[in-house]
Amino acid sequence: MASKIAIASLVALSAASEGLRPWQAPGPEDSRSPCPMLNTLANHGYLPHDGRHITPQQFGDAVDEALNINRVFGVQPANYFLRATNKSTIDLVELNHPGILQHIASLTRDDVTSPDSVDVTASPDRIRHLLQDSSTDCITAASLARSRLRVEALSAPEELSLKDQLLAYTEASLLLVVMNEEHVPSGWSFPPASTYCAPKKRVETWLTEERLPEELGWKRSERKLGVMDLVPAMKGILEEKRLQTGQGPLWKALVPSFLLGTQSEL
Repeated sequence: MASKIAIASLVALSAASEGLRPWQAPGPEDSRSPCPMLNTLANHGYLPHDGRHITPQQFGDAVDEALNINRVFGVQPANYFLRATNKSTIDLVELNHPGILQHIASLTRDDVTSPDSVDVTASPDRIRHLLQDSSTDCITAASLARSRLRVEALSAPEELSLKDQLLAYTEASLLLVVMNEEHVPSGWSFPPASTYCAPKKRVETWLTEERLPEELGWKRSERKLGVMDLVPAMKGILEEKRLQTGQGPLWKALVPSFLLGTQSEL
């Protein structure tokens, strides 16, 4: 019995001490995308560091191992990318096209003016303003709503398509959930928007260096995160956005307009 306990303890200690894979900045020939998290996974070696010839299996393995997020978050988008590019594997830079992963009104990237652009560099100004949109030490649902309103105004008169709206608000929700200061409760418990607090220094390091800031307290989720875990965070951002624009509670957008006597919109 004692030997079994000792072996189990050694296994647990080994798992706990593994930590993150080492971070390495991308080289000039490495392929990167407009998504900071995909770039981060490549910089840490959970995706191939050169960012090339990536399979859906590798996307699934990366989000699972690095973030403890359900593999579906990696595999399903990757399958969509493959259909969009008509290829069997993906180079990260190939995601920098409208209709795939690139979209206007990004929190971290300037709008792309040329369809042939391969520039995926983060904008220091956009990241700085993202941080400044919060008056506290945390990025919150309220500050992300403010950020979304600001970047969407910058892109006017162009507007996000419905598909890109879903992508943009999923990205914002992932920021809150993955960078949250405390353990993220299950989405099935419907936590309030005040649950989410992503420390600014943690977010700044991640977005500017595309590195998981373990030294600032970031930890891989202790439990497997799934789609439902994003729902309360997204709901919080959308509700705050409506309140900040004087549109009232989110439920009003979901009630048929003829019942309200007004035009209902998100």
